[in-house]
Amino acid sequence: MTGKKLLNAKILPALLLMFIFPAIHIAQNVTVSAKLDSTLMVIGGQMDFTIEISQPDNIQLAFPNISDTITKNIEVVRESRPDTTHLDNQRLAITKRYRITSFDSGLHYIPPLRFEYMEGELARRAETQSSALLVVNPFTEVDPSKGFFDIKLPFNLPFLLSELWRFKYWILSILIIGLLAYFGYYFYKKREIPVKEIFFPTKPKEPPHIMALKSLDKIKSEKLWQSGQVKSYYSQLTDTLRRYMEDRYNFPAMEQTTGEIMSALKYQELPDKNLFHKMETVLSTADLAKFAKYEPLPDENDNCLISAYFFVNQTKEEPVPTREALEKELKEASSEDKQEERD
Repeated sequence: MTGKKLLNAKILPALLLMFIFPAIHIAQNVTVSAKLDSTLMVIGGQMDFTIEISQPDNIQLAFPNISDTITKNIEVVRESRPDTTHLDNQRLAITKRYRITSFDSGLHYIPPLRFEYMEGELARRAETQSSALLVVNPFTEVDPSKGFFDIKLPFNLPFLLSELWRFKYWILSILIIGLLAYFGYYFYKKREIPVKEIFFPTKPKEPPHIMALKSLDKIKSEKLWQSGQVKSYYSQLTDTLRRYMEDRYNFPAMEQTTGEIMSALKYQELPDKNLFHKMETVLSTADLAKFAKYEPLPDENDNCLISAYFFVNQTKEEPVPTREALEKELKEASSEDKQEERD
């Protein structure tokens, strides 16, 4: 009997140590902790609830499911992604933060959070320590039985010069910069050499028909179609006519098609109806030559240039005589009358 008791006294502690040491190894294998930035928070305020994990790098740890709330009185505003750091001893340090808030005053208890993982074929778990958060309400509670009150007027606090003392360096810097800018501008203006303004007389723009006739004379002298440059000939010819019509009749002929130009010419007071048909023939022939590989006959080329001259000369706007020109004309007429009376 005594031998059995002695055997039991030796075996039982050994068995207990076999079960205790694996538990200690497991507890030391994965460690998790949770902490608050502070144990005190004003109602409606925010702070971080941080979870820190230390584990081997070959273990997959399952986080607890925390969505909108940690407890019924503590809400999650947002959560950050886990921040993982690889340590030298084949371990991982993981940090995850939850931004929390609470709108219920009082002492709130945060229970331990449970993390599960597999170690070999055994399911293990690790838990954080519990936490407590005291939420205080510094505001006066409203008593609905007292009815409604008007908004309080703002307080008129007296202004103290001592309040500006903390900005003394900023004020001094602004004053120095202002003085330097003032004296710099003053000496610059004092030494500035006055520059006399020089006015160059602008050359008056020539009338549209003068510019068009000069351009037609240039086209005629270059003899483009005679040297085989038919497309260039008609391009310059139509550009001259388009620019003339745009300046003379004030519509965007340079940007319009032949059909649009002819529609616009219908509303103009042309001195001769044949001018409309001549212009339509010139523009249509030019379109065929430029875009349809049409080769006009020599007579057609000459007739288009003659029609362009005729159109410009027939539609040109006579310049309005100036006062100086009228006075000069009257003086010349008066001197001629006096000369006739003497004769």
